[in-house]
Amino acid sequence: MLAAGPNGEKIVVTGGCHDCGGRCLFRVHVRDGVITRIETDNGEEPQLRACARGRAYRQRVYATDRLTSPLKRVGERGDGHFEPISWDEALDTVAGELIRVRDTHGPEATLLVAYFGSQGQLHAGRAMRRLLAMAGGCSITWAMISGEACTQAVLSTYGTGQMGNTRDDLLNSRLIVLWGWNPANTVWSTNTAWHLMKAREAGIPVTCVDPRFTDTTATLAQRWIPIRPGTDSAMMVAMAFVMITENLHDQRF
Repeated sequence: MLAAGPNGEKIVVTGGCHDCGGRCLFRVHVRDGVITRIETDNGEEPQLRACARGRAYRQRVYATDRLTSPLKRVGERGDGHFEPISWDEALDTVAGELIRVRDTHGPEATLLVAYFGSQGQLHAGRAMRRLLAMAGGCSITWAMISGEACTQAVLSTYGTGQMGNTRDDLLNSRLIVLWGWNPANTVWSTNTAWHLMKAREAGIPVTCVDPRFTDTTATLAQRWIPIRPGTDSAMMVAMAFVMITENLHDQRF
């Protein structure tokens, strides 16, 4: 969406789609095709406000070390020497190698590893999986690269992976436990920190389990448990043991 800004600028209203779970609102000021500054949501609450990383996208777009053309390695692997090539040459090279590997070793010799970087429609794994499927197929990784423990826990507890609560439901909590999570810095769903602050203002206790004393711990938590790295599973099993042996759990559920 476009809007008129001051001094002949155009304001492009768009969203942040970095791999953080947020879909924050950006108001990008553009003059002569160049971004001059980036604002975030300025409407009524609850606003879809971007974090510092989102509002720093201009620095990312115009970073001096950002690649502006495809590069081809020259010399031996590991030497670190590259030369720029055209997009046509880059696309032809990649397509040619995919075809060569498929025809020589079969489609299973191509491994697709997705889920990294900016999870936009062109960069996410689904588009590449569809392309490789049309070319004969490929090998893929099993499950999600970073969230399979959560997936299996939800399936075991609720019988389906299609469930969850919106962030405003945090205000219905009696206790909020943030385990290894620092939403003050890593948003993971727009307005998470805003709803957590509302929960704190409502008197809902927040406990942070994290080896680090994070910004979230400092601003939101009534209790900080500085767990030792690598002992999460042991602590969870111990908590479950106490809950069951002391009959603290909801047996009917």
